[in-house]
Amino acid sequence: MDKTNKINNRKETILFFIISLLFFVTITAFDPFISSYAKDLGFDSVIIGSIIGISGIVALLTRLPIGVFSDMLHKRRLFIQIGLLITIVMWTLAFFIPNATTLYLGKISDGLTGSTWVIYNVMFASYFGVKEAAKAVAILGVASPVGSILGTTIGAVVANNYGYRYSFLVAVAAAILALVLTFFTKDLSIKGVKVKYDKKILVEQITDKKIWVISVLATIALMVTIGTRDTFTPLVATDLGANPLLIGMLANTHLIIYGLAAGLCGALFYKKIGLMNTAILGAVLQGGIIILIPYAENLTMLFLLQAFQGFGYGLIFTVVTSWAVENIPEIKQSTRMGLFQSLYSAGMFLGPVLIGILIEVFSRSTGYLIMGALSIASTILIKTSIKRSKKEASKEEFPLEEMLINRK
Repeated sequence: MDKTNKINNRKETILFFIISLLFFVTITAFDPFISSYAKDLGFDSVIIGSIIGISGIVALLTRLPIGVFSDMLHKRRLFIQIGLLITIVMWTLAFFIPNATTLYLGKISDGLTGSTWVIYNVMFASYFGVKEAAKAVAILGVASPVGSILGTTIGAVVANNYGYRYSFLVAVAAAILALVLTFFTKDLSIKGVKVKYDKKILVEQITDKKIWVISVLATIALMVTIGTRDTFTPLVATDLGANPLLIGMLANTHLIIYGLAAGLCGALFYKKIGLMNTAILGAVLQGGIIILIPYAENLTMLFLLQAFQGFGYGLIFTVVTSWAVENIPEIKQSTRMGLFQSLYSAGMFLGPVLIGILIEVFSRSTGYLIMGALSIASTILIKTSIKRSKKEASKEEFPLEEMLINRK
């Protein structure tokens, strides 16, 4: 690669990273405030849970097709642009006509736009080349916590000063800016791949038992997080006297500590206790903390519990993602990630809806108790299925885990 191409690719990389930050601002600016806003509109816990969760159903149905079609058509930028445009239209509608229908439509668009994230990863990697794909994904991974923190912080400031629904406009503005910037990016094809997409890849991934087990673990981790952190923990904070700014800070606390835990996985936990034990630690920590959240006596205690929950979630979710993408050839990456993200998206729906029903029928503490118990119970699946899979697999399938075991 000559010097001119390197400079151009560097510009593309920086521009696309900015677009990725805006992507997360777009899908997170309103998240901490939807449940509080819906409660102000008079909706019960079941309706609030289903509004939050509907994006998960959409993601479940669309992430895999988007991954497959983007591989087949090599029109990745177009899919990204369509997702951003849908968000602009739907959240503008929700702002001007606030009711249950428009909130459902807004969260549906949230699911559609969020489903395009699988394309962001592959498109960003194309600027680096095959040999540096892992480096590219690691760099882009920073966009998730940073962009989410930006989104919730800006959304919190706007919501605190003008009202909950004005956070919708933050998402719309970010989506408009991101959409404009996409026209200055190049949609590069996968380097070195000249053949058409092989449909056998889809069959191969769907019939892989390993990805299904890993996806179930990711689903459980995500459902307890979305059902609590994003749906009903903000209502706990409201009952303790939090304003929109503090609710946004509460969400950011989880994100920051989650990012810290994810960073410590590779640097510390994987080496010291291994992937499986890291996952078990994360699931137990998250579950135990969730059970305690309804009993928080003040905001200080709630912030502390939220931080520990974020740490547990960071451990378990980082491990399952590591297992999902390990040693997957580039031509299969979008399909693999599309399937993985589609399957675990069920948690985005099941979590809010399940806990909403439990709270409505029983109580808030019962809802949190059952969600926490689910997280802890997932350790059984980690111990049995993953351990069995490791015994049956060759060392090439789990090179990092095998390396750590051998070093011990």
